[in-house]
Amino acid sequence: MNCAVITGAASGIGRACALRLAATGATVALLDRHGADGTRREIEDRGGKAVGFGVDVTDDDAVRDVVGRLPAPPRVLVNAAGIIVRKKLLECTVEEWRRVVDVNLTGYFVLLRNVIPAMSAAGGGSIVQIASIAGHTGYGFSSYTAAKGGVLALTRQLAAELAEHRIRINSVSPGVVESGLNRDTLGNQAIRQATVDNIPLGRLGEPDDIARVVAFLAGPEADFVTGADLVADGGMISTIHWGKAGAELHSFHSEER
Repeated sequence: MNCAVITGAASGIGRACALRLAATGATVALLDRHGADGTRREIEDRGGKAVGFGVDVTDDDAVRDVVGRLPAPPRVLVNAAGIIVRKKLLECTVEEWRRVVDVNLTGYFVLLRNVIPAMSAAGGGSIVQIASIAGHTGYGFSSYTAAKGGVLALTRQLAAELAEHRIRINSVSPGVVESGLNRDTLGNQAIRQATVDNIPLGRLGEPDDIARVVAFLAGPEADFVTGADLVADGGMISTIHWGKAGAELHSFHSEER
């Protein structure tokens, strides 16, 4: 039995990854701060296998306990939990900065340090981390951009460290996706239209657009790919020009994926 561990699994990209990987036959372990019963039931209704855990990804002891209770050794890890605070550097409090970095970067580290030994003991596996085009371009907000840039750097570093454990690690950098993380801004019609205008393919991303890329990187067809970042943004990274809509975007604050 293969087990895939997915964080942020209650909604958005994490939920889509869980559904996609469950459809490949994996037993999925759903980690989310508030639990992921809805995702679990959806997977089971489709004939898949899932277990859910309510856990804060920044809590090392709690994550270690969850890994010890997985239904099978982990062969896939998808780090997808994330939050954002939509503030410029001088507007951001130390507490807000720490929370964003804790969830988006330290939380990834906590999962990695607890899952990797079990994955290595099982013979290896694949890790996929959700980064962001913000980590490439700096178009976003300071705390989020710094954390996602850290995800990209950590992924590159671990490609070398984990090869001897027969573990591949890659990341995916989404553009703007229709998910809880962006619900506040995309509800503003001017920002929504400005966003679509910045995407050459002419539409917002959907969580399953990212989940399909994650499933590819996690699967055997990518068995010679490690340390890579795959941008999935409809071409947005090549054309970003917010103009006046940027001022409106900075009036929004925080949301969870």
